[in-house]
Amino acid sequence: MVLSAAGAVGCVLWGVGPYPPLYAETAMAALSLLFAAAWIVSSRRAPRRKSYWPRRGPASTRPFRDTAGDGGEYGGRVLVWFVALLVPLATLASLAVAFMVTPEYGRETARLDAAGWGEHPATVVRLAGDPVRRQDDSDGPVYHQTDVVLRIPYDDGPREVTKRAMTTRSAPKAGATIRLYYAPGDPRPDSPVLTDGRRQRPGLAGLNFYLLLGLVLTVPPAAILKGALDWDMTPRVRRFRPVVHLPALGILVLGLLLLLPTALAWQPAGPAAFLSCFTPGAALAWVWRTA
Repeated sequence: MVLSAAGAVGCVLWGVGPYPPLYAETAMAALSLLFAAAWIVSSRRAPRRKSYWPRRGPASTRPFRDTAGDGGEYGGRVLVWFVALLVPLATLASLAVAFMVTPEYGRETARLDAAGWGEHPATVVRLAGDPVRRQDDSDGPVYHQTDVVLRIPYDDGPREVTKRAMTTRSAPKAGATIRLYYAPGDPRPDSPVLTDGRRQRPGLAGLNFYLLLGLVLTVPPAAILKGALDWDMTPRVRRFRPVVHLPALGILVLGLLLLLPTALAWQPAGPAAFLSCFTPGAALAWVWRTA
């Protein structure tokens, strides 16, 4: 159950699915729910054993007892580490899905990448208008906007493309070589040609700066959460209790349902997808409060 959830979170953060629909991530999340249901059934059918652990306190202060029924001290520490890491990462993964690119943008990015999208040289054939000198504010840099005709060396032969209001630092001249973003292998006549063509790519595989920053920011909460859970994680968390685990499971299912339309490309991300970011922490808070 925990490993399936961790797999779904890891796939989202790494960017295994470049754009919706996220079939692999959705399947692993559904699998974790099936494992949770199986755990509930097996826990209900398992014989109950009396626990002699105090309700609170670090593991080192708890008296010895027979641990055959719930995995023992090692199993408890592993659970604490999983929960402490998975809750912040699941929150970050929900946020990543909520900000994920649309299917149309993702398909266009994949098509351009396959055609060699990047920064390549192009030649200015002639100017289609006079350069216009601009400056956004008194302290800002000076730049020029010019309508130009470019010769771009595509793989199927050079093409002349008119670029309207192309922005350059200095006024362009006929015969000059400039660098633009385009895909040399794209055969479409309307293939994009941009001065700044950096495209958003999901996950750590695309080295998304904001996701990297979020991942770094999850380390302190995970460390604090680990210390708190190590002190207060009781065996009752690992033994199914309806009042503890059913509401927490319901909160997690609600979070998945809020993300499902975005993850399966049924509709763009909206406020509901952002609300799912709060469900991992809310589920843990419920378990912590009631167990």
